[in-house]
Amino acid sequence: MRATFEAAAISELARRTLQSSEVTFEADGLYSEDIDSLSAKLGDVSPTLIIAVNQIKVNRNSICIEFPEPPNGRIGGREPTDDVIWIPGDIPDIWRRYLKVMLELAIAGYPGCVGCAGPAAELPWDESLSRRRLA
Repeated sequence: MRATFEAAAISELARRTLQSSEVTFEADGLYSEDIDSLSAKLGDVSPTLIIAVNQIKVNRNSICIEFPEPPNGRIGGREPTDDVIWIPGDIPDIWRRYLKVMLELAIAGYPGCVGCAGPAAELPWDESLSRRRLA
């Protein structure tokens, strides 16, 4: 069951990324290539989708994802405050799944499409409930 709840959190973070005009990733250099190519990949699958992608290289066991408007996101690392979408677990695996879901949503036309992100996308995100489910 954890995988289902984890997938929901990954989808929420991917949707928030696609809704944003700018995103900053604080991540280890291992993820630099993915981050550097993200804007171009999104533009290739959805030319109207323009997101400024920034990277801050850090040496820590998490990937922090910051948007102009909260909530921000974190993959791995220590549990942050409740105003951050947190997905604990295997960072490389979650990162790959996050990128995959983001590209799939962009191909489907998100955020400009109606209903393409599924019914859960229409509901408000409950981070406290998500963390209880992932525990």
